[in-house]
Amino acid sequence: MTTRRTTRWNLSLAAAMLTSGTGVLLAEPMLLLVSIPGVVFATYSHVTSAPTPTLEFERSLTDSDPSHGDPVEVTVTLRNAGDRTLPNVCLADGVPPMLSVRNGSARHAAALGPGDETTFSYTVTAKHGVHRFGPASAVLEDASRSIEVGTTVEEETELACRSPVRTVSLGRIAHRHAGATATTDGESGIEFSTVRSYRPGDSPASIDWNRYARDGELTTVSFRENRSQATVLCLDARNRCYRSTGRGEPHAVLYERAAARELLEAISESDGPIGLAVFGTEFHWVTPNTGSRHAAMLRRTLEDGDVLPLEPPDERNSDDSVDGGIRTLRTRIDRGTGVVLCSPLLDDGPLEIARALRADGHPVTVLSPDVTAAESLGTDLARIRRDNRIDALRRASASVVDWDPATPLEAAIRNEVTR
Repeated sequence: MTTRRTTRWNLSLAAAMLTSGTGVLLAEPMLLLVSIPGVVFATYSHVTSAPTPTLEFERSLTDSDPSHGDPVEVTVTLRNAGDRTLPNVCLADGVPPMLSVRNGSARHAAALGPGDETTFSYTVTAKHGVHRFGPASAVLEDASRSIEVGTTVEEETELACRSPVRTVSLGRIAHRHAGATATTDGESGIEFSTVRSYRPGDSPASIDWNRYARDGELTTVSFRENRSQATVLCLDARNRCYRSTGRGEPHAVLYERAAARELLEAISESDGPIGLAVFGTEFHWVTPNTGSRHAAMLRRTLEDGDVLPLEPPDERNSDDSVDGGIRTLRTRIDRGTGVVLCSPLLDDGPLEIARALRADGHPVTVLSPDVTAAESLGTDLARIRRDNRIDALRRASASVVDWDPATPLEAAIRNEVTR
């Protein structure tokens, strides 16, 4: 909580002092009388105490799990739980940065007596992703409006605009041209590997008893276990990817993050280790692994503002070249790992990434949110160039999921998987 004294009455006090001083010098009682109200009000403003707010805050949504583009009404209630009147309360709700207010206002002002409450509503348009409301900012003034007290009130509120992928696993998306490859670990499994002579200590379960019954010879059958290969989710978060279809609309990086989160939810029991790579102001890498804790860590990384900022990075400190990231990725990614590259395809950087990975034998699927939908000469040219890049990727044997964010993500994925 912060307290600040305003300068609202300073001019009145200066004028009153000047008038009274002039009255004394000129021996004019009338001037002294005229200056009295100004002195009184100015003095009152300096002796009043700052309001001590005790506020209760509530926020509710008409739908916390809407579809993309749906209107969602937000209702906010602020209650004065203290025993003092709050003559002027100004409240600004913490609307998530990527949600635009469609109707009404997220700002409100009211006077609240002890126990009184005020309620206001506004409507936002749901966009892909999980959006968390921030604290609401409240500014309170005393009766003379000479003292301002700033504070925050909050209630955890989350709007999850999901586009779930239920019928296609992440492994199938990433390895649709490659499939699973058996490992060379000599363990019990589902795939026959070798037959050798029996050695003391071999498990009875691995002995070929049929052969022993037929020939009287003890032999051991070893198997190798089929395991799905690793997959890396790769996000293109360079400066030029922070483009949107219009003012107030989410940018491509937000769509990439939402898609990556849905793909993580699509992990099936047959999928192998999952990793993460981010091409941004710096290259960020998470080594593929399995398990619920690892998946939760990946989700937290996707929400990390240092890894994937909501706002575009400073162009002076950003480098849109992918060369360094490609070199690093090629040294860290294991052979046969599938890559799902999320990018709006606004330049040739993603082509360079995909071609380098394909040259190393990695199956590559590009998931591209289309942010060229606005109708203008510039966007028409950008759309043509993007279409050309999609064709070039497919000629390089990379799969491309061309996703219009106004449509369900799963439908776009199935269109590509069934091509």
